[in-house]
Formats: sequence, C-alpha cells, structure tokens
Amino acid sequence: MNKLRMAQVFTLLLLSATFGLLCQTTVLTMEGLFGAVLAALAQILICLPMCVLYARGFSFTAYTSHHKLLPFCFAGYLLIRGGVSFVRLQGTTSELSLPFRGEFWAAALIALVCVYTASLGIRALARSSTLIFGIFLFTLAVMLIGAVPQAEPQNLSMSPDDTIWQGFLRGMTRADEVVLLFLLLDFIEQKQVRCAVQVFVGTFFLTAFFTLLGMAVLGSRMAQAQHPFFAILSVSQPFSTQRADALYLLVYVMLCVLRITLYTALAAHLLKQLFPKLRYTSTVCLLIMLAVSWGAGKISISGLWHLPVILILALFVPIGFYLAQRQSRKRGAAS
Repeated sequence: MNKLRMAQVFTLLLLSATFGLLCQTTVLTMEGLFGAVLAALAQILICLPMCVLYARGFSFTAYTSHHKLLPFCFAGYLLIRGGVSFVRLQGTTSELSLPFRGEFWAAALIALVCVYTASLGIRALARSSTLIFGIFLFTLAVMLIGAVPQAEPQNLSMSPDDTIWQGFLRGMTRADEVVLLFLLLDFIEQKQVRCAVQVFVGTFFLTAFFTLLGMAVLGSRMAQAQHPFFAILSVSQPFSTQRADALYLLVYVMLCVLRITLYTALAAHLLKQLFPKLRYTSTVCLLIMLAVSWGAGKISISGLWHLPVILILALFVPIGFYLAQRQSRKRGAAS
C-alpha cells in the first residue's frame, strides 16, 4: 500500500461509518443521540494509545513481516465485519427498488463490483472517496430541503422506551472505525490524533443530523419504521415533478461498495503479507465475507460481542505494543 493523506482516511472512515447509520434498524431518539455523544468521546479516548504509538515510530506492516498471529486476527475481524456489512445490505433490500428479487443476489452483485474496486487498491479507493463524499453532501442537502417542510419541531422529545446507556452501547457496537483507523494510521505520515478526532466528531454530527431530522419528520411514525433512514427518504421528496429516489439509491450503493471494498482491501493486504504466494486475495476475501453473511443469516448473535473485540484490537493491543516499545527503549538505553 502507498501513503494516504489524512483527508482521504477521514473521508474513507466517515463514509464507512455512514453506511452503518443508514442501515440502522432501531428507532432514532434523543436518548440515543446523547448516548452517541458519549460513544464518540469513548472512541476518541480509545484511539489515543494507538496515535501515541504511531507517533513514536511504530509500523504495523513491519510487525506483520515477522509475526503472523495478530495480523491473522485482524484479517479475521475484517472478514467477519465485511460479512456483517453484507447482512446489513440484505436487510435493507426490501426498502430498495432493485431490478431483481432475492437478498443474496443483492449481496452477490455488490460483491462482483467490489472484486473490481478492490483490485484497484486502497489508494484508488481513497481518491474516489473524495468524489463520493461530495455527492453524499449534495444528497444530504437534497434530503434536508425535502424534509424540512414536513418537519414538526414539537416531535423532538424524550422517549420512554430508550435510555442513554442503550444509545451508548449502540454507538460502541458500531465502532468498526477504531479498528480500521489502527490499520490505516500505518499509512499516514502526520497528524494522527487530529484524524481520529475528525472521524468520530463527524460521525456524531451525522448521527445528530439523521436523528433530529428523522424525529421531526416522522414523529409517532418513527416507532413503526423498520429502517428510519429509508422512512425519512419516503417523505423527503424536494422536487415536485421528479422523485429523488434514484439519487438516494445511488448514494446508498456507493457507500455500501466503499465500505465493503475498504474491508476487502485491508484484509487482502494482510493475507498477502501472511501468505505471499496466495493469489486472487480480494476474491478470496469477498467469498469468505459472503459465506459469513450466509452463516450470520442462519444464526442470531447479539451485537454486544463486538464491543470486547473492539477493546482488545483497538485499545489493549496498541497499549501492549506501546509498553513493549517503551521497555525495549529502556533496555537499549541501559546497554
């Protein structure tokens, strides 16, 4: 992989997190928004050890060349979370106007696109993320213009069915970006702490945008919405003669492809370092992700399992590296 700019990593991670927000199935509440504030702060704190570690000269790529177990664990995490992304895509197919039927066909079609995009490399993906980000911002403006006439500020009230703690847990179980950031920091030259802050603050502002707009527009209908984002879109039609569904569908698919390609490119990079003779690593990764999505569709597992994994990979592992690095410097100074 080549070096990436901080702005590119920011857009990659923010757009990846946005896909998770669009697929949310729980209702949008003020308590959830307050919990998202705490989750954003917690994610920034989790990222501090890894930022300090990289500032002291750590290189995960160099570590991978001599050790295999930990990179294998990260690759496994990426493959599982990529499979979960396919599950989220399949869960929203009923909300999309696709030219075919069947949840798995939607995932298979996206996988075929991702085979090509992943083959271009993560640097090409990073460059394209800037354009996608611009289209996404335009879509948010269209969405806002269409939804504001339907909004009723009195709908912004507390919910008796949600708590700040539940909102915090939801935000933390979706925090894939802290693990992705640990891997991507290896390819940024400067200002790592600033990048971490921007990603999670930006994710919170998007959460606030969808929450406040959704509550104001949907009101009591929020409780019946299976996918709040798509429920907002159903009433956000700013053009009197033409629906904006095509624009919304385009952005959703682009975010889905970007997220899965990001997981695929990073997993393929790790697998290539672990098994240098392995060919077609991107295709292998996508096939494994599809298999994971098929298995996940058969078994119901609580999303809370994700939280301890995030803490281990994004917090305890960097702290362990930092302590080992510090002890090595002490021994070097003593000798």
